[in-house]
Amino acid sequence: MLAYLRRGLLAGLLAGLLAGLFGFAFGEPVLDEAVALEEGSHPGEEHAEEVFDRGQQKAGLFLATGLYGAAAGSVFGLVYAYFRGRVSARSEWARSLGLAAAIFAGAVLSPFLKYPPNPPGVGVDPETLAARTAVYLAMMALSLLALFFAWRLARQLEGFTAHAKHLLVGAFVLVAWGLLASLLPDAGSVGDAPAGLVWSFRLSSLGTQVVLWAGIGCVFGLLGERAEVREGRGVSNLAAEGGSR
Repeated sequence: MLAYLRRGLLAGLLAGLLAGLFGFAFGEPVLDEAVALEEGSHPGEEHAEEVFDRGQQKAGLFLATGLYGAAAGSVFGLVYAYFRGRVSARSEWARSLGLAAAIFAGAVLSPFLKYPPNPPGVGVDPETLAARTAVYLAMMALSLLALFFAWRLARQLEGFTAHAKHLLVGAFVLVAWGLLASLLPDAGSVGDAPAGLVWSFRLSSLGTQVVLWAGIGCVFGLLGERAEVREGRGVSNLAAEGGSR
């Protein structure tokens, strides 16, 4: 368990730095535009002095994504340790990529489709922040729970053909996510914000998460393959030593 935790921590840290690089290249220009738009929409108002200016925020982006990635990777390592012997994939690489894709789909993609993020100052009512955060976290948790039950369903359908099993499990996930999207409250309006700006921010945010989880899956899988090779060599050496005696 500790080995998977360390592997996930390293994979998450590296993936977080890569995600920070993506966010710096594609997200920060959109944020600059959003901040300028927000300031320009209230020309006569005094704005509260920021604790960190934009330059410091950009520099801190890599620290934030690195720490977030390390935390996400650590959780990924623990979850991987639980599912490692319970999935049909035969290689560390395939298991790692499959788990990373599943977590991304449940924790990121499904909530994104229902509650896509908005740039600073767009569609934000401070009085509803707690309620919006609660429904977003509920969407995330329930989406992941739906994927867990889909995995349990797939294990119960071992006697079915691959095509039938994939179709049934896929239909279960789509129906579950559809019910969640219809039952949970709608997202707030973005008002008169430029649609291009809003969607540029949303897609850059989604892209950052894609880089993060793809990076975790790839790095963790490569580290797992390397560990298996080392373990195989160790077993071979022990067998060789036992035979020579």
